[in-house]
Amino acid sequence: MTIKMRMKMKTLKLKVVALICTMFLSAGSIFAQSADEIMKKVDIRVVPKDMKTIMKMNLIDKSNQVRQKDLKTYKLSDEKMMMWFLNPADVKGSSFLKISYDNKDDDMWIYLPALGKVRRVASSAKNGSFMGSDFTYEDMGDRKLKDYTYKLLKVENYAGKQCWVIESTPKSGVSTDYSKIISWVWKDDYFQMKEEFYNKKGTLKKIKTAELVKVKSYWVPRKFTMQDLSANHKTELVFDKIEVDTGISPSLFDQNNMTKIY
Repeated sequence: MTIKMRMKMKTLKLKVVALICTMFLSAGSIFAQSADEIMKKVDIRVVPKDMKTIMKMNLIDKSNQVRQKDLKTYKLSDEKMMMWFLNPADVKGSSFLKISYDNKDDDMWIYLPALGKVRRVASSAKNGSFMGSDFTYEDMGDRKLKDYTYKLLKVENYAGKQCWVIESTPKSGVSTDYSKIISWVWKDDYFQMKEEFYNKKGTLKKIKTAELVKVKSYWVPRKFTMQDLSANHKTELVFDKIEVDTGISPSLFDQNNMTKIY
């Protein structure tokens, strides 16, 4: 073998080594953040100080027939939410209040004009349907970061966005209707674009997807869809009007304000 050939072989080997190193570094960069670190950033992502919306709840059956309910919603950061039902007549005047905490379960109340009083949603009832929709009261609440263990499964594109795919498994003793949840977390904003909910038998039960819109400097939901695979039914929450940072008073989020629409 000539000197020239040996030099070519040496150069080729160096290129192969460099390529292998690049591949390892690229793979490492994909998983540069742990699943726990990613979900911590999901938990503290920047959201509006407050938000007002007019919303449609579309209940869609297997024949694609739609029943629509109109709502008005107020939110204070991710801590408090009030919803009033405007239409149709059978739910008009009903309302829902949720207050979230870091270290304990959310408090939830519902007001139904037919009953004439505000009722707390018991923990044992949180797997029930929220106002006839495919969302349960548990789905309407906030999952506590400390209640789950997390595993980063892969990175993939969803709806044109690069996402981490993370499996969340409830710790022993945590009260939940699901055995695990798989989330597609958008890398740019740490928003959960898609979630798969598995029942206690480990079967995929429901799929939740989100569409976003930018309002001022915030990415906020424009639409949520929850599909119940076993019931062949889905619910859309469509936000027709969104206002952010309007100065809503924290005192509004009180049980005494559930019987009238603001």
